[in-house]
Amino acid sequence: MISTRANKCRFTDSLIIVLLLLAAGACFCQAQEPNKPDSAMGELKLEGKHIERLVLRRNDGHAETFNNPGEIITLPAGEYLLQEVRLKGAYARNRLSGGEQIMVRAGQQEVLKVGAPLVPTIKVQRQGRILRLSYELLGAGGETYTGGDRSKPPTFAVYKGQKKIASDKFEFG
Repeated sequence: MISTRANKCRFTDSLIIVLLLLAAGACFCQAQEPNKPDSAMGELKLEGKHIERLVLRRNDGHAETFNNPGEIITLPAGEYLLQEVRLKGAYARNRLSGGEQIMVRAGQQEVLKVGAPLVPTIKVQRQGRILRLSYELLGAGGETYTGGDRSKPPTFAVYKGQKKIASDKFEFG
Protein backbone atom coordinates (compact mmCIF):
# COMPACT_ATOMS: atom_id res chain seq x y z
CA MET A 1 0.00 0.00 0.00
CA ILE A 2 2.77 2.36 0.88
CA SER A 3 4.57 1.84 -2.39
CA THR A 4 1.34 2.41 -4.36
CA ARG A 5 0.81 5.66 -2.51
CA ALA A 6 4.46 6.66 -3.09
CA ASN A 7 4.13 5.84 -6.80
CA LYS A 8 0.99 8.02 -7.04
CA CYS A 9 2.86 10.91 -5.38
CA ARG A 10 5.83 10.49 -7.71
CA PHE A 11 3.51 10.35 -10.72
CA THR A 12 1.65 13.46 -9.55
CA ASP A 13 4.92 15.29 -8.87
CA SER A 14 6.27 14.28 -12.28
CA LEU A 15 3.06 15.44 -13.97
CA ILE A 16 3.23 18.82 -12.21
CA ILE A 17 6.87 19.23 -13.23
CA VAL A 18 6.06 18.40 -16.87
CA LEU A 19 3.17 20.88 -16.90
CA LEU A 20 5.37 23.59 -15.38
CA LEU A 21 8.07 22.92 -17.99
CA LEU A 22 5.51 23.10 -20.80
CA ALA A 23 4.15 26.40 -19.47
CA ALA A 24 7.67 27.83 -19.10
CA GLY A 25 8.53 26.66 -22.63
CA ALA A 26 5.43 28.32 -24.05
CA CYS A 27 6.29 31.59 -22.30
CA PHE A 28 9.87 31.36 -23.58
CA CYS A 29 8.65 30.78 -27.16
CA GLN A 30 6.34 33.78 -26.99
CA ALA A 31 9.18 35.91 -25.64
CA GLN A 32 11.34 34.87 -28.61
CA GLU A 33 8.71 35.90 -31.20
CA PRO A 34 9.50 39.28 -32.70
CA ASN A 35 7.12 41.97 -31.54
CA LYS A 36 5.13 43.82 -34.13
CA PRO A 37 6.97 47.02 -34.85
CA ASP A 38 5.44 50.30 -33.77
CA SER A 39 5.89 51.43 -37.37
CA ALA A 40 2.65 49.54 -38.20
CA MET A 41 0.87 52.38 -36.43
CA GLY A 42 0.18 55.83 -37.81
CA GLU A 43 -1.15 59.10 -36.48
CA LEU A 44 -4.12 61.17 -37.51
CA LYS A 45 -4.04 64.86 -36.62
CA LEU A 46 -7.53 66.31 -36.29
CA GLU A 47 -7.80 69.89 -37.49
CA GLY A 48 -11.18 70.74 -36.06
CA LYS A 49 -12.72 71.33 -32.67
CA HIS A 50 -15.54 70.08 -30.43
CA ILE A 51 -15.57 66.48 -31.70
CA GLU A 52 -17.52 64.21 -29.34
CA ARG A 53 -17.41 61.05 -31.44
CA LEU A 54 -15.43 60.00 -34.49
CA VAL A 55 -15.95 56.67 -36.26
CA LEU A 56 -13.55 55.44 -38.94
CA ARG A 57 -14.27 52.19 -40.81
CA ARG A 58 -11.46 50.06 -42.25
CA ASN A 59 -11.75 48.19 -45.54
CA ASP A 60 -12.20 44.93 -43.61
CA GLY A 61 -15.34 46.37 -41.97
CA HIS A 62 -13.81 46.93 -38.51
CA ALA A 63 -14.77 50.29 -37.01
CA GLU A 64 -12.40 52.40 -34.92
CA THR A 65 -14.45 54.59 -32.55
CA PHE A 66 -13.00 57.57 -30.69
CA ASN A 67 -15.05 59.33 -28.01
CA ASN A 68 -13.82 62.87 -27.26
CA PRO A 69 -10.62 62.37 -29.27
CA GLY A 70 -7.66 64.63 -28.70
CA GLU A 71 -5.86 66.54 -31.41
CA ILE A 72 -3.82 63.47 -32.39
CA ILE A 73 -5.05 59.87 -32.46
CA THR A 74 -2.95 56.76 -33.06
CA LEU A 75 -4.36 53.88 -35.06
CA PRO A 76 -3.21 50.95 -37.22
CA ALA A 77 -1.94 51.89 -40.67
CA GLY A 78 -4.44 51.35 -43.46
CA GLU A 79 -7.25 52.90 -45.45
CA TYR A 80 -10.29 54.22 -43.60
CA LEU A 81 -13.67 55.66 -44.49
CA LEU A 82 -14.92 58.59 -42.43
CA GLN A 83 -18.21 57.11 -41.25
CA GLU A 84 -19.47 59.33 -38.44
CA VAL A 85 -18.66 62.65 -36.80
CA ARG A 86 -20.67 64.02 -33.88
CA LEU A 87 -19.94 67.42 -32.40
CA LYS A 88 -20.90 69.09 -29.14
CA GLY A 89 -24.28 70.78 -29.45
CA ALA A 90 -25.92 67.78 -31.17
CA TYR A 91 -24.43 68.46 -34.62
CA ALA A 92 -23.77 65.42 -36.79
CA ARG A 93 -22.08 64.96 -40.15
CA ASN A 94 -24.67 64.51 -42.83
CA ARG A 95 -24.32 60.94 -44.11
CA LEU A 96 -25.64 62.02 -47.50
CA SER A 97 -22.48 64.04 -48.07
CA GLY A 98 -20.53 60.84 -48.79
CA GLY A 99 -17.58 59.35 -47.03
CA GLU A 100 -14.05 60.63 -47.22
CA GLN A 101 -11.27 58.09 -47.71
CA ILE A 102 -8.37 58.51 -45.31
CA MET A 103 -5.02 56.78 -45.78
CA VAL A 104 -3.02 56.31 -42.57
CA ARG A 105 0.58 55.40 -43.34
CA ALA A 106 2.84 53.56 -40.91
CA GLY A 107 5.10 55.86 -38.93
CA GLN A 108 3.60 59.01 -40.47
CA GLN A 109 1.13 61.69 -39.42
CA GLU A 110 -1.85 62.43 -41.67
CA VAL A 111 -4.19 65.42 -41.32
CA LEU A 112 -8.00 65.20 -41.20
CA LYS A 113 -9.97 68.43 -41.33
CA VAL A 114 -13.29 67.76 -39.66
CA GLY A 115 -15.44 69.39 -36.96
CA ALA A 116 -15.85 72.98 -35.84
CA PRO A 117 -15.71 75.82 -36.59
CA LEU A 118 -19.03 75.48 -38.38
CA VAL A 119 -19.90 77.97 -41.09
CA PRO A 120 -23.53 78.54 -42.15
CA THR A 121 -23.78 78.88 -45.93
CA ILE A 122 -26.61 79.65 -48.29
CA LYS A 123 -26.63 78.68 -51.96
CA VAL A 124 -28.89 80.74 -54.18
CA GLN A 125 -30.28 79.45 -57.49
CA ARG A 126 -32.48 81.48 -59.76
CA GLN A 127 -35.41 79.78 -61.49
CA GLY A 128 -37.12 82.46 -63.54
CA ARG A 129 -38.52 84.96 -61.06
CA ILE A 130 -38.01 82.61 -58.14
CA LEU A 131 -34.90 82.43 -55.99
CA ARG A 132 -34.25 79.02 -54.47
CA LEU A 133 -32.22 79.22 -51.24
CA SER A 134 -30.43 76.15 -49.86
CA TYR A 135 -28.91 76.18 -46.38
CA GLU A 136 -25.88 74.12 -45.39
CA LEU A 137 -23.78 74.04 -42.24
CA LEU A 138 -20.17 73.31 -43.25
CA GLY A 139 -17.35 72.05 -41.04
CA ALA A 140 -13.59 72.64 -41.10
CA GLY A 141 -13.09 70.28 -44.07
CA GLY A 142 -16.18 71.35 -46.02
CA GLU A 143 -18.27 68.45 -44.72
CA THR A 144 -21.99 69.04 -44.18
CA TYR A 145 -23.56 68.92 -40.69
CA THR A 146 -27.13 68.89 -39.46
CA GLY A 147 -28.31 70.15 -36.11
CA GLY A 148 -29.95 67.87 -33.60
CA ASP A 149 -32.56 70.43 -32.55
CA ARG A 150 -35.09 70.54 -35.39
CA SER A 151 -37.60 72.60 -33.43
CA LYS A 152 -35.77 75.79 -34.46
CA PRO A 153 -34.96 75.73 -38.19
CA PRO A 154 -32.60 78.37 -39.59
CA THR A 155 -34.28 81.61 -40.65
CA PHE A 156 -33.45 84.29 -43.18
CA ALA A 157 -34.51 87.81 -44.09
CA VAL A 158 -34.21 89.80 -47.30
CA TYR A 159 -33.62 93.55 -47.10
CA LYS A 160 -33.84 96.31 -49.68
CA GLY A 161 -31.64 98.92 -48.10
CA GLN A 162 -32.82 99.18 -44.49
CA LYS A 163 -36.31 97.83 -45.23
CA LYS A 164 -37.10 94.14 -44.66
CA ILE A 165 -39.05 92.93 -47.70
CA ALA A 166 -39.25 89.17 -46.94
CA SER A 167 -38.38 86.60 -44.30
CA ASP A 168 -38.98 82.92 -43.77
CA LYS A 169 -37.41 79.79 -42.34
CA PHE A 170 -35.71 76.89 -44.03
CA GLU A 171 -37.32 73.45 -44.10
CA PHE A 172 -35.26 70.45 -43.03
CA GLY A 173 -34.55 67.86 -45.68
